[in-house]
Amino acid sequence: MISDVFKKELNAAAVEVFGTMYFTPVELLPEMPARDSWRLEASYIKSVIGYEGPSQATLCFYFPRSLGVSIASGFLGLEEEAITDQQLVDTMQESANMIVGNFLGRIDPSGVCRLGIPGAELVKSFSPDSACNPEEDLLAFVSDFGLLWLVCSVQQ
Repeated sequence: MISDVFKKELNAAAVEVFGTMYFTPVELLPEMPARDSWRLEASYIKSVIGYEGPSQATLCFYFPRSLGVSIASGFLGLEEEAITDQQLVDTMQESANMIVGNFLGRIDPSGVCRLGIPGAELVKSFSPDSACNPEEDLLAFVSDFGLLWLVCSVQQ
């Protein structure tokens, strides 16, 4: 189970990255939203990144495609219709990298932890119900483009 401090700092990192880099507000929901409010999209960009050190974790983001397209369009200076799947994957991979890098700067100011290499792919069969194991935590962020999901596996 992740701590309240972990959630608070992760939320602050996501809010800063999305607000500063993409002018897109996001906010961690205090609890899991009701299933009837999920409004799942047909596809998501799954971006995975971890860190190691005195504490370690793997964070797996599920960005709604509509959020990814909006971010990639603004980040790359292209019309939304011109964004390729590879540009979408690359941009959301970098987004996960920026969020977790910012988060580490908050929880590990001495720089002991090492940020891993991110990976990303398009996924068409995402369901929050089956996204994580019992020992992992599932978090949801609200955005103008629906819910952004995050599976956290933390080892202290």
